[in-house]
Amino acid sequence: MFGAGTEEQPKAIASPTSLLDSCGSLFPSLSDLAFLIPIVVLFWCTTGVGWLLMDSDTGWHIRAGEWMLNNGRVPTTDVFSFTMAGKPWFAWEWLSDVFMATVDRSGGLAGIVLASLLLLGATSVCIYKSTVAESGQRLIALVLTSLAMAASTIHWLARPHLVTPLMAALFCWVLNQVERDSKPRLLLALPPLTILWVNLHGGFFVGIVLLISYGVGAAAGDLVHGIRRNAWIRGRQYFLTAGACAIASLLNPYGYQLHIHVARYLGASFYLRSVSEFQSIDFHSFTAAYFETVLVLAIAAAVWHLGSGRLIHVTLLLSWSHLALFSARNIPIFAVVTAPSIGLAMREWLERAASLWPTQWMGKVAGNLEEMEAGLRRIANSDQRRHWHLVPCFAVLVFAFSLNHPGRMKALRPEFDRNRFPVDAARLLPQLDRSRTIRLYSSWQWGGYLIYSTWPSMSVFNDGRTDFYGPAFVKEGSSAWEVAPDWNNILARYGVNAALLPIDSALASVLRERWDWRPVYQDQVAVLFEKTEDKR
Repeated sequence: MFGAGTEEQPKAIASPTSLLDSCGSLFPSLSDLAFLIPIVVLFWCTTGVGWLLMDSDTGWHIRAGEWMLNNGRVPTTDVFSFTMAGKPWFAWEWLSDVFMATVDRSGGLAGIVLASLLLLGATSVCIYKSTVAESGQRLIALVLTSLAMAASTIHWLARPHLVTPLMAALFCWVLNQVERDSKPRLLLALPPLTILWVNLHGGFFVGIVLLISYGVGAAAGDLVHGIRRNAWIRGRQYFLTAGACAIASLLNPYGYQLHIHVARYLGASFYLRSVSEFQSIDFHSFTAAYFETVLVLAIAAAVWHLGSGRLIHVTLLLSWSHLALFSARNIPIFAVVTAPSIGLAMREWLERAASLWPTQWMGKVAGNLEEMEAGLRRIANSDQRRHWHLVPCFAVLVFAFSLNHPGRMKALRPEFDRNRFPVDAARLLPQLDRSRTIRLYSSWQWGGYLIYSTWPSMSVFNDGRTDFYGPAFVKEGSSAWEVAPDWNNILARYGVNAALLPIDSALASVLRERWDWRPVYQDQVAVLFEKTEDKR
């Protein structure tokens, strides 16, 4: 029926390789995957987006930024408490506060959560890229990035401190490039970055510490290798940059007084004993296993690099391992700083194991890993093309929509936990006796939430700004909380006429038995007391 030569030829099926070549810009890059790791970790390792709002300090940061937007200046005195009203106050994270207030105005707490995850995503990308550059292995980099982010969840809170791990990652990225590629001109980028850092968060000194660590490690490494003449030259470039960053950090609204304030705060042993995030990690927590894994790898890598004379890596690994064990607050920085050094050691471990046992099971494992690495390398080669980053953009849009329409999924609700904060009780505070000014006593852990929910109509007794209140005042507030013998005198000294307390607190039990205090509201979380004017 058909003439000769008219037989249809089978159509060629596009191979994955050709498909990647033709549509590479539409596929997610490995950096895209690294950017999405925090979203996966958030739901895998924590209770959901509410985890980011487990600390009430988020509330006062938002309101501080709101005050600055309304007044067009940085505050110099306290505006939130009745106990310290008018006293000098350093809003040392003023730029972050303004950003948070701007986001809250347009997106509420859902916007705050989304912005926090974008910061974490940027940090994750920096860890991945720095680890790839150091180790040359993308599979190792993805695994270590995931571990680092999971270990950091212990301090994932929607507060300005999320800036510091990102800035530390950027510093390490630059410093590793300087060491690896001998490009000292890259150090010129760090002082401007410090100016941004010092106005976003008080952890700016971490960058200066990193520069000094690299300088000490570089100089010591050259001395160990017998290159004495070059030791001072290599160390000097880091020390001079550290000095330039220290000078640049003076460009903040409070000048050198901010540095004195931060030094006094971090040097006070009282806060190390009293504030939980400054204490060591609780190894019984369910996120501690990720930190333990990274810690073991860091110590093993330090020993390995010591044998190779890489003293910069040794200095970073051991010093930040110590700091992470000393304070849980340092764990996110530890994870960021150590990942590239661990990645380099892991690559060399695998190479050594494959050379020692080429025909045994280790050889097969190494072969399988190399095959996976080859696949990732193929994807990475497509990264050199222009990417539209459709997958992360789509994921962020879907996540943003889900935050605003969580339905019955508690893990997607961007709100302060009703089982942790006095959400319902705070709504009744304006209904107390309006014939007098309410001077409310409550825990400083609730103070930030109360500022968020009731300010400016009400002021607080204290809140999470422990650096502002000072050890003496914090001790006073804690004495009343713990029903010390002079608790009544403390409340009277500050004219307290209302108290919002956890239902199972010692002070709540005492006030229930007092004739001059009466409960006006109680739920499963909090009990609200009002001081009566009846005198017996």
